[in-house]
Amino acid sequence: MIVVGALLPALALLSWRALSRIDAAAAVRAGELELLRGVSIFAPLPPPALESLAARAEKRHVKAGETVFRKGDPGDAFYVVGEGTLTLSLDGTAPRRLQQGDFFGEIALLRDVPRTATITAETDSELLSLRRDDFLLVVTGHAGASAAAAAVVGARLGTSRARVPL
Repeated sequence: MIVVGALLPALALLSWRALSRIDAAAAVRAGELELLRGVSIFAPLPPPALESLAARAEKRHVKAGETVFRKGDPGDAFYVVGEGTLTLSLDGTAPRRLQQGDFFGEIALLRDVPRTATITAETDSELLSLRRDDFLLVVTGHAGASAAAAAVVGARLGTSRARVPL
């Protein structure tokens, strides 16, 4: 018993570095998970689906003045603002500020249309991005998320388009 009792702490010390890396990676994903949890489209998702989405999310750093995408560009990703301030410019409306927790890019992905607005960073910003396929797989594969996405798109495009199925 003494040998076994001494062996376990020694194994823990030997694996400490690997365990620390795992903990550090989990902490990073916890921040991304929390950010995604605040997105209304993802609110109906069960925790395992949200965790899977957070694991596939990528951080994108944008410098002040840099354009994330322009109206008419193809839709390749969905974005959530992690830090910073961005401007959404849409023809015929006043520019809108986007800040932490705001999200954009869903219309082009869900409707398979070109981008409907231009997004430019006002300040150095950090975005969380989800590739088109990852976003669509989760949103269209869950009835609650699909309904939430339809509601967001309908609100952003106006009630005349709210009934268009996903």
